Amino acid sequence: MNDFSPLRDIPILIGSFFVLTAAIGVLRFPDLYTRLHASSKLVTLGSAGIFLGAALELTEAAAFTRLAATLLFLFLTTPLSAYLIAQAAYLRALPPHLSGPDEWNQLGRHPQPGDEPPRDDPAD
Repeated sequence: MNDFSPLRDIPILIGSFFVLTAAIGVLRFPDLYTRLHASSKLVTLGSAGIFLGAALELTEAAAFTRLAATLLFLFLTTPLSAYLIAQAAYLRALPPHLSGPDEWNQLGRHPQPGDEPPRDDPAD
């Protein structure tokens, strides 16, 4: 197992680089929104590289199928959960760290602290 197989090892190294970059981004970025972006996008891509490298080494079809199903689950759930977390933070008026003007606030669409979240119930 000490031999270098470029077909297997290069995707794993690239995936590991993406995961490491995500960890650095979570530590360095200033607010929830940018940290969430770094963690969700880069960890998903990093996991894909690591899983691809592992899948190229596998010989059993059952293990490959489980690996592919896990990767599909990650690709479906990670961006969705990041979106829902960001939406909840936005509706709770957690301010983003902005380097320029806040266009949403200028349009009057940015929630303020203490505002009630919008309801989807038409009966109200």
